[in-house]
Amino acid sequence: MLQHHDMTLPSGIRLHAASAGEQGKPLMLLVHGFPECWAAWQAQLVAFGRDHFALAPDLRGYNLSDKPQGVAAYRVQPLMDDLLGLVQHFGYAQCVLVAHDWGGAVAWSLARNIRDGWQRTLFSA
Repeated sequence: MLQHHDMTLPSGIRLHAASAGEQGKPLMLLVHGFPECWAAWQAQLVAFGRDHFALAPDLRGYNLSDKPQGVAAYRVQPLMDDLLGLVQHFGYAQCVLVAHDWGGAVAWSLARNIRDGWQRTLFSA
């Protein structure tokens, strides 16, 4: 069963996310591409939720998450900060990071810059 979350990060950005599985299980963060939203991962959330706390956010600017003004709000660094804030919001220090398309570019940058926080990083075209 899917659950929906709305959270405000320390940056003030409000993100929406859907999840499956129990908090406390290993975190799997699924990051969508353009022009999608959390629903791109709906089938994977259910499948991975059996063994993980699978979490798929709407990135800023998409679907039910905040849509800040200005191009600078959508650069890679603020998006990386959002993903880190999301991981920390749920009380995790590391996760399995799964992403594709634009989400893959953000996840790649994050995994490259913060090497100790990821159990695995998986990308899909």
